[in-house]
Amino acid sequence: MAFASTQNGEDYFTKKGNHAVKGLIICHDIAKITWLEMGWPGIVHYNWVWLNSDVYLSKGKYFNNKEYLLGDLTFSASSVLVPTFKKGSNSNLREDQSSSIQRLQKCILRASIAWG
Repeated sequence: MAFASTQNGEDYFTKKGNHAVKGLIICHDIAKITWLEMGWPGIVHYNWVWLNSDVYLSKGKYFNNKEYLLGDLTFSASSVLVPTFKKGSNSNLREDQSSSIQRLQKCILRASIAWG
């Protein structure tokens, strides 16, 4: 954003000092966007956007038993969202954990390309 909102403009500052509007994009592994929610002030954390989204608040409407989303470590774990593994400072990821992260990164890259 080039300029802050005229209403509550200070809420649109990010921790890096830029103006921003935050949103949530959910997509399939082939980068087909299935949910888009935009308009949150830049000051809010991405996990807050997720926890206040209709998808999260109405989980029963969007998810069947044993369905879930994969997300990055920005998001807290829940019954419908599984964050990636975090590598400890003195440890290595197992091969299955590493390949899971690589698959997730490919999806994120595809989504970024699809978004433009």
